[in-house]
Amino acid sequence: MKAAFWTAERVTLREIPIRSPGPDEILLKVEACGICGTDLLEPADGRREGGFGHEIAGEILETGSAVLHLRPGQKIALESSSACGLCAQCRNARQELCSDLRHFGKLGQFGMAERMIAPAVSAVPYEGLTPDVACLSEPLGVAIDMVRLAEIHPDAHVLIMGPGPIGLMALALVRRMGVRRIFVAAHNSSRARIALANRWGADAVFDPQETPLDRYDFGGRLDRALVTTPPATLPAVARVMSRGGIISFIGIRWGQGTWATFDINDFHFRKLQLRASFASPALFTPLALQYLQDGLVDGPALISHRFPLSRIADAVAAARDRASAIKVVVHPNA
Repeated sequence: MKAAFWTAERVTLREIPIRSPGPDEILLKVEACGICGTDLLEPADGRREGGFGHEIAGEILETGSAVLHLRPGQKIALESSSACGLCAQCRNARQELCSDLRHFGKLGQFGMAERMIAPAVSAVPYEGLTPDVACLSEPLGVAIDMVRLAEIHPDAHVLIMGPGPIGLMALALVRRMGVRRIFVAAHNSSRARIALANRWGADAVFDPQETPLDRYDFGGRLDRALVTTPPATLPAVARVMSRGGIISFIGIRWGQGTWATFDINDFHFRKLQLRASFASPALFTPLALQYLQDGLVDGPALISHRFPLSRIADAVAAARDRASAIKVVVHPNA
């Protein structure tokens, strides 16, 4: 079968074997896999190696001998990682702190491939969606968690940093919660994403490179911030938050980009909170699939590009083009 791999700065296709599933595993045909921003991140050493792709929907081809709740032919979305259900954290209702995650990456398996092996516990059956929309359940689960941690309320004024797919999904969720105002910070070059942010109900979109946060007129208090941008943006966000504000954060960088410096006294005296939303294990896949099926989040509107696996290099290039790209989805068996 064919699978895509990063080799230094290039992405290439290889022909590799695929084994049979173990007792607690499934073999699936990958029908859709989204390209995440983390797939494109520059590593600290400047080199990428190995397989990639964790936003996955597919069809079960074979189940392991111990798998009783799934069957061949089922359409499923994969959790990017799953709680084991057995460790002390899981048994104490703290699944988000699971100490023994189940993850297909540990098996050397990824979604930019025609077929893959995955832990059976990670498969969530779905109906009524196309595979390219179903694979959006992974980033939507991240957005759900980020919004949950921010404790959004109807009287809130909300800042969303970054109109990527997760930021846009968070916008859709927050808009439905009836908040007072939603501000989106976005680079003007992200034209397709800005257009969707406006369509989905942003009250204002501005470029923080042209108007820094501390010079932008929010018209009053700023209660909540949902930050999908790099760690270096956090100090500026903290400076504009109102007393008692909550910042929910998912941005990632490597190397020196991991650092952010705060005036902790100011942070303390204004009773601000910074909450890390690292949605691993994925806890909200069924809910995300339901939101997509019910149209609470318009999945098709997020998909700007579709490519077959044979054009994976073009797919990666399209994902890097922030002027036109929102979400790029690869169909490995197209």
